[in-house]
Amino acid sequence: MNQRLASLLAEVFGLRQEQIVLTLTKDDVAVWDSLKQMDLVVSLEREFDLVLDIPDIVRMNSVSSIVETLALKGVDLGA
Repeated sequence: MNQRLASLLAEVFGLRQEQIVLTLTKDDVAVWDSLKQMDLVVSLEREFDLVLDIPDIVRMNSVSSIVETLALKGVDLGA
């Protein structure tokens, strides 16, 4: 897991970084509601200097889908 992304997700969702794994989904995180989704979007846009569109935002319902969305936007998260 990319450290920069894991740190951002941990901060947004109030989790420890070691809890941020690719299999983590919206259903696994009690605080991941529509308001937290927008917090996530703003945080990702600022951190990675990009703009997320509505289809991107809707698609991001797990850590793996966030990684895929960032990759589609040209963000290199490394291995």
